[in-house]
Amino acid sequence: MRNTIIPVTKALFAPEIVNRQYMPLTGPCFIYGNHSHYFDPFVINTELTREPTAGVMTRDQFHKTIPRIFMDSIGIVPTSKYVAEPGIIRSVMKMIDQERMIVIFPEGGRRWDGRPKPLIETTLKLFWKMKIPVHPVQIHGSHLHWPRWADHYRRGSLQVHFLKPLHVSDFDDYDSFAEKCRELIRFDEYNPQEKALPKRCKKPAAGVQRLIYRCPDTGVSGAVYSPDGERVFSRESDMNYKMDIASRLIDRDGRSHSLIALFDRINEMPMVSQSGDLLLEKNGGDIHMVNDEHRLVGLGRGLVSLHKEYIRISYDSDLQTIGLDQIKALSIEQNHKLTITTAERTFQLNLSGQSALQWQIYLKRLVNGEKTVRSLNG
Repeated sequence: MRNTIIPVTKALFAPEIVNRQYMPLTGPCFIYGNHSHYFDPFVINTELTREPTAGVMTRDQFHKTIPRIFMDSIGIVPTSKYVAEPGIIRSVMKMIDQERMIVIFPEGGRRWDGRPKPLIETTLKLFWKMKIPVHPVQIHGSHLHWPRWADHYRRGSLQVHFLKPLHVSDFDDYDSFAEKCRELIRFDEYNPQEKALPKRCKKPAAGVQRLIYRCPDTGVSGAVYSPDGERVFSRESDMNYKMDIASRLIDRDGRSHSLIALFDRINEMPMVSQSGDLLLEKNGGDIHMVNDEHRLVGLGRGLVSLHKEYIRISYDSDLQTIGLDQIKALSIEQNHKLTITTAERTFQLNLSGQSALQWQIYLKRLVNGEKTVRSLNG
């Protein structure tokens, strides 16, 4: 792995290490940081030449045989996002006994907009209970160099800041320790230091519809698109921007606008029912179920529809209805697969062509009791 992936990581993102004196050389210890794109674990490893790290990674990467064998061979443990798994604790304790350096991203997934996500409480409690050094890492530029929603990466130099390690013995209680862990990676990646800004990208706007899933002027879903990977338009309004390599939107008068402000605007809009109680619908997507052995079982292509009080999954001659009160966890794998976990089963829905982020956000808003409207015009 070090002879292949690490050189590629250096070539693509030219990571610059800051505060080498705080960089761990051996374990046992935890290493944690902000997480925005696929290469973050390898960026952290670029200068850890004495020994490679172990880690915990989302189970979606283990569903295929060859990646699973590869991950197993280098000490990567699979986990399901936001779902408690007692076996993970045993695996981590084994790594600690082997004196491994263990990389964990406690936000539970990559950031969509570069802003901090809540840290998973069980991960912070794991740090506290294991009583081994905890090394915070800030990866500046991670989000802008490859936004989660984007089709293409952007060339430049990432700034990898190793911070002074945390020791449980230095804190009076768990709450103060946990808050310190949060504080050290609580920074906005949309506005990084100048050194961490990307330098080149041919099509920075390609894929923007995954993030800006509604027209910011009319609220119509699926209206935003980029025909050439540079211009950003809406089919429902006169919206017309050109995106630069730092994900800023430049209007026809040359003024710069924040993509994140646009994202916030559409999230503040009420959810609109298309007809009756239907909000969103995806036809023809692959539907899978995760079995007891954590393997993906294909159920075929089908119809998925989101309603005010439930989500309906139809495939072949089968029909599954999941009430909002049955949902235990929601996560997005890659940028187009929505995973829904209940007490009895887990479905993975391929929403290619639509925004999986919109589905996740709508489901969370509905679970929190938000009401829908028939029209934005009243």
